Amino acid sequence: MREIGTVTGVSGGRITVSVKRTAACERCGKCRHAHITFSDDNTLVVEAIPVGDVRPGDLVELEMTGQDYLRLSFLIYILPLLGGGIGLGAGWLLGSVLGNAGLWGGVFALGSLAVSFLWLHQYDKSAGKTGRYLPIARPIRDND
Repeated sequence: MREIGTVTGVSGGRITVSVKRTAACERCGKCRHAHITFSDDNTLVVEAIPVGDVRPGDLVELEMTGQDYLRLSFLIYILPLLGGGIGLGAGWLLGSVLGNAGLWGGVFALGSLAVSFLWLHQYDKSAGKTGRYLPIARPIRDND
């Protein structure tokens, strides 16, 4: 993932970058994260880690590594599905012993989905504190 934005602030080894939202961005919804806010003029304000010397007003290229992007995609989309499937299977097995496999399968599937979403919420909070998935901001110079 690569985007170009303008540095709006520098503090504590991190910077804030203003990035223009596109039409595809409005439909996606992937940017709901602790390090991203929305401003009034239809731009995103992203927290990032600077590489090199950057000052407010500089143009930077934001980049998230492919490994982090894939990991986040797995956690957000696949982990809840796996949890729900495992819960469904465990509930189905327990329900076949207790007499109502469909009911117990559904209860366990919903419970597993809820647990996976709660875990993802806590993981997002801890990643927000440590800056684990912050993008890297490289300055764009005229001679590049």
